[in-house]
Amino acid sequence: MNFLTHRLRATTGHVGIAFGETDIRLVQVRDHRGQIDVTGAASLANPLGSDTGGLSDAIRAAFITGGFIGRKCVVSIPRSEIWMQVARLPEMPDTELGEAVAWEAADRFGVARESLECDWIRTGVAQDRQEVLIVAADTLSMTRRLDPVLAAGLRPVAVDTGFAGVARLFSRRFRRDADSGKSRAILDVGASGSMLMVLRGREISFCKPVSIGGRHIDARIAERLDLEQDAAAELRQVRLVDESGLDPATNGAVTDAARPVMAELAREVMLCLRHHNVAVRGARPEHVLLSGENASEPGLADLIEAGCRLPVLLDDDAGCMADLSAGLSRALPGSAGAVGGWATAAGLSMRGIEPRRASGRRAA
Repeated sequence: MNFLTHRLRATTGHVGIAFGETDIRLVQVRDHRGQIDVTGAASLANPLGSDTGGLSDAIRAAFITGGFIGRKCVVSIPRSEIWMQVARLPEMPDTELGEAVAWEAADRFGVARESLECDWIRTGVAQDRQEVLIVAADTLSMTRRLDPVLAAGLRPVAVDTGFAGVARLFSRRFRRDADSGKSRAILDVGASGSMLMVLRGREISFCKPVSIGGRHIDARIAERLDLEQDAAAELRQVRLVDESGLDPATNGAVTDAARPVMAELAREVMLCLRHHNVAVRGARPEHVLLSGENASEPGLADLIEAGCRLPVLLDDDAGCMADLSAGLSRALPGSAGAVGGWATAAGLSMRGIEPRRASGRRAA
């Protein structure tokens, strides 16, 4: 292997392919002198109505024109196609817990065991039993996403959850032993729901789904302003990219309509963090970091900061979002929209970047 290829493989991630509720986002990032650089990017609209052949052709075309390197990819499926539920199970070794979780998921979700792919995250201890977040997906849903990716000529190496991708993106600077005790919360605000995570170092120490997302804000705006929900969503997308894009009267009406839903989301975040402080031993989060396609909703950060009494940030101290925004502006021919919507795909891509030791050498 020559030196150039060696460096390319060490610092360039796989292609991250995030299937969303209404679009697919493809991103490939590399670690360039400690900063995130976008190697390739593409977005496909409205994938759910496409057949496998048409979707594979669209993915292939996006891959060819998007500036991507290599064919390995990491895929996530839409949040709405993932089942998540907290269960309390007896203490047992990890080797036994995986199978116990799979049968628990089959029973709770009413799906045959052989039709499920399951994973789990420990989220605390309650009443002498361990709390576990069960994460499961129907194998048919996964096949519907993977088949067109394979037909497009790409090579999936993993299927990951979107929130794990977000956690990976914002953990890129937390590799030293000294960082292992640092705790921060991340709220990933998606379309159909949100996910509140607490990260300690690079590890997810707590994770709770919240059933409030962008669609619920759209529905509230549509109801209050007597609009179709699609029209309400378009108004809100303008605000997410640039709040000055709406005239003051319309912007004020949208803000007033959205506020009750955002207040409820902030309350749920406060309750989740209160539960974390009781159920999980360790440091209290230093701040809340907002991510996701709806993270920059005007007023949301202020409501969460007031309710949780913690600083709320839209970027981390490594400037992940700033790097990603700059890279997307170079890689995409048009507007990338709200940069938080690309965090999942970027985090999926980072799964292919080999971690390095503090000295700068790759880990063994």
